[in-house]
Order: sequence, then C-alpha cells, then structure tokens
Amino acid sequence: ALFTRHLAGRAPTPALIFRGGLGDIERRMIGKVGTYLSSASAGYIRLLQSAPVSTKVVTASTLATAGDVIAQKVSFDAAQKEQAPPARKRQTLSDWDLRRLFMFAAFGGFYTGAVQHVWFGLLNSPAVARFLPAIGSAKGVVSKALARVLINQLLVIPVLYFSLFYAWRGVCRAETPAETLTLARAEYWPTLKLNWAFWLPTQTLLFACAPVKYHVPGCSLLALVWNAVLSFVSMAQHPELKAS
Repeated sequence: ALFTRHLAGRAPTPALIFRGGLGDIERRMIGKVGTYLSSASAGYIRLLQSAPVSTKVVTASTLATAGDVIAQKVSFDAAQKEQAPPARKRQTLSDWDLRRLFMFAAFGGFYTGAVQHVWFGLLNSPAVARFLPAIGSAKGVVSKALARVLINQLLVIPVLYFSLFYAWRGVCRAETPAETLTLARAEYWPTLKLNWAFWLPTQTLLFACAPVKYHVPGCSLLALVWNAVLSFVSMAQHPELKAS
C-alpha cells in the first residue's frame, strides 16, 4: 500500500511510514525487544535492591573494560590508517593490551563500584548534610546536587581518586615509585581539567535527576566514556603501548 501511494504521486508522510510501513513481523519483533528490555531492567533493579554492592561492582567493572576496549580499538584503527595498504592488518588477540584491560576492569570495580557505593551513600546522608554547610544550606534539588558534586570533584577526586588510579596503574605496569610519580606529575593537571569538564555537568545532572541507588550505575555508564578518555591519555604518554 505504501508503494502504491508513492507511485500515485502521494508521497508518504513520516506518520504514515511509522504507522503503515511496518509489517506484522516487524511490529512483533519490536514488541519482543521492548518486553525483553523491560524485563531486563526490572531484573537489574531487583539485583540493585538485593545485592547492591556486588551488582554495582560488576556493572562498573564491565563498563570500565568496555571503555578501554573502545579506546584500544580506535587507537589500533588509527594506527593502521597511517600504514601503507599492504602493511595493514586485522586486529588479533596479540594486538590487545590485556594487562591494561585488567587494570581498568579491576579499578572500575573497586573504585566506581565499591568505593563510590559507600561514598555516595555518605554524601547523601542527613548526617553529612548537617556536617557540611554547603549541602545543608543549599536550596532546591539542583543546588543540593551541585553542592555534592563540588565536594566530590574538588576534594575527593583530586586527592583520593587520582592517587589510587596512578598507584594502581604503576603496580600493573611494574613501574618503580619514581616512575609512577614522574608520569603522574606529567598527566595530573591536564587529566584533572578533562575530568572536571566531563564530570561536573554530567554528575550534577545525574545527582539531580536520579535516586541515590542509581548514582553508581549512572556513573558507571558515564565512565564508559571517561575510561576511554583515560586510556587515550595513557596511550599518549606511553606511545609504545599503542596497538600497532
């Protein structure tokens, strides 16, 4: 019918395409996908309620790994484009930096999943609101969310997060303490500015719109992008670690 109307000179409108352009099979497939997604999200919410820490750890670890996979894949493809066509190759297992994948998976599960589960709970508790005037005196949902984000991003992230990240990365790379400190000094300020540019707006929106129990899963999803950024920064400082 859609094709007949077009031949008759009656161009189909978007509404017509949406209503009539799908057959019974397509509509059933879309319905099944919707049902599956609804069931999966309901199951995930139940896991958050019954086993919050382990669920958040697995979520954060999985998404952190995915972020590094994206970074390594993009880096490999970019390196291949610089090669002459005869020298180009397909990416194989030997081209992946498995040690770095483990580094991001472990750190994502530990910090984003476990540490932030505890920290975000404290950050949203009435006791902390009374102890920290910046939160207790804030008016409105957005103002309170921004106050919590500023405390996290200006105090905890620069001191705790980056210290743990650089120390763990140094362990995974078998660096000496002096090497770890030298690399951290070179990367710290540029990476911290990138961190603020990315996390200040996104985390404020997340804290303002989502209940506390979704803050860690939300940060884990956002960290899919952030861990890719960290991977690119890491590869920029270590050209020998790029896939080639």
